[in-house]
Amino acid sequence: MAPLLALLTLFWLADPAPVKGVPPPPGGRFEPEMTKVVSDRAKMEMQSILTELERSAQPPEAKAEIRRRVSGLRLAVYTTPRGWDETVAFYEGAPMQLVFLKGERDILGDLREWARSAGLAVDASAEKAWAGKLGRTARWTKDDDTLQVVVEDHLIDPRDGKVSETTVVLVTSLGG
Repeated sequence: MAPLLALLTLFWLADPAPVKGVPPPPGGRFEPEMTKVVSDRAKMEMQSILTELERSAQPPEAKAEIRRRVSGLRLAVYTTPRGWDETVAFYEGAPMQLVFLKGERDILGDLREWARSAGLAVDASAEKAWAGKLGRTARWTKDDDTLQVVVEDHLIDPRDGKVSETTVVLVTSLGG
């Protein structure tokens, strides 16, 4: 168990930083505070997953591979004043040439999910303002699941749950 704790400690001490190989969106800004909040929540989730993993009947090789990937978890949050269409088009073009799965998202449903994970309640004015409203989302995941880029047209600020019509990009890298 000691090597696992050392691994987690290194991960937890890492400063929020952009994910290597994924450029910021056009006109985009890396958001270190939001990245830290999202990373802290992911760390808590990973800690419980790793605890379950240690108790599981998985073969040692499988456990080692999962620990290796988790140790390389990196998240980055960007915001951009550019629209969703332009941001998605940027990542679909050079330099990344990604092909996104595009869809709609229930903004209030996502806000409620955020509130549950943060242990908070959604206030009545936000419930009313976002009821029945849909946003757009685009998601690309690398074939080996080690990298994911998500572009959304509404930001649910992970610090306070405020919703704004801001294009946001979340990049997740998992020890690939």
